[in-house]
Parts: sequence; structure tokens; C-alpha cells
Amino acid sequence: MTASTMTAPAPRFPRAAIVAVTGWLALALLAGGTGFLVRLPFPGPQLIFLALFAATLGATGVPALRAWIDALPIRTLIGINALRFIGITFLVLAARGQIAPVFAARAGWGDIATAVLALALVAAGEPRTPLHRGLTHAWNAFGLLDLVIAVATATAVTLRGTTPGVAPVLSLPLVVIPAFFVPIFLANHVVIFRRLLAAGRPTHGA
Repeated sequence: MTASTMTAPAPRFPRAAIVAVTGWLALALLAGGTGFLVRLPFPGPQLIFLALFAATLGATGVPALRAWIDALPIRTLIGINALRFIGITFLVLAARGQIAPVFAARAGWGDIATAVLALALVAAGEPRTPLHRGLTHAWNAFGLLDLVIAVATATAVTLRGTTPGVAPVLSLPLVVIPAFFVPIFLANHVVIFRRLLAAGRPTHGA
């Protein structure tokens, strides 16, 4: 076997990242289980979630982690958003009178639409053509906007003291959504934008 036929092994998920993610998830569960986030006055939870997003986005620039992320097909990054069918839970809780209806409607339906469209894009294959990349850009912007609207609506509900509020998403088991998955999804959208822009650049010297 010659050097030209040898392929480099795929980058592995860094061990340090495994430890960090495990610790992060454990702390999120602890914060939700002990009622820490529910008792924390505004804007405590919002600042924590913002810091988590900033840290997650910053971590994607660490060379070892970035290499692992860049080795993933864009379809995989898009497909992760199928997890956002969890938005159905918000609609169920609103129907039971356990969460603010305005938050449930915006976050729930937005997440469901994002998940459905993500599956459609995954089924369509890698975004290799300009049209396909354009559609993926549109979906990505929609998914990112959905998260921003959900966070903004939750903040508005909290400030108004609406009853029911958004306490269920600060407690177990839903606390993992804002304290773990939302920062990851936000960073995921940023990474997808970067990958799409890179894929659309002309190759020089070809």
C-alpha cells in the first residue's frame, strides 16, 4: 500500500471534551433537580444559558474538537436537529395548563417545524449544489431564529410574571433543554453556517 492510497484515520472526539460534556450534563441535572434555577432570580438563569452558549461556541474553535466536528458530514449536523421533536412536550404541557401557552406555541411549533425540515434535508443528501445549499441556509436561519424567539419569549414570560410560567423548563427533566441542548443547537447552527459558506467557495488552482 502506497502513501497515496492510505487514508488518515477519522478524528476522535477528544477525551477532554467527553469529561467536560459529562460534567456539564451532570451539573445541569443537579441544578434542575435541586430547584436552583427555579429559585435563581432574573436574569440569573438567562445569564447562565448565555454563558453556556458562549462557552460551547468557543469550544468549537479548539483545534482537536474542531477537527472532529469538521469531519462530520453536514447531513449529520443537520440530522441532530431531529431531537427538536421534543417541542411536542411544550404543547402537551400547555394543554394541561402547566406552562405558558405563548411560550409553548412559539417554541413547540418552531422546534417541530425545524425537526421536520431537518429530516427532509437529510433525506435529500449532502448540500452540494447552490440550490441545495441555499435551502439549507434558509432552514438553518429558521432553526436559529426559532431558538432565539423561544429564549426571548421565555424571558418575556418571566418578566411579566405570567401564570403558568416557564418553571417546568428549569426543573427536571426538561432542564436539559435550556441548560444543555439549546447551547449545543445554537452552536450547531453557527457551525453549519460556517461549513456551508466554506462549501460554496470556489476551489482555486483546480
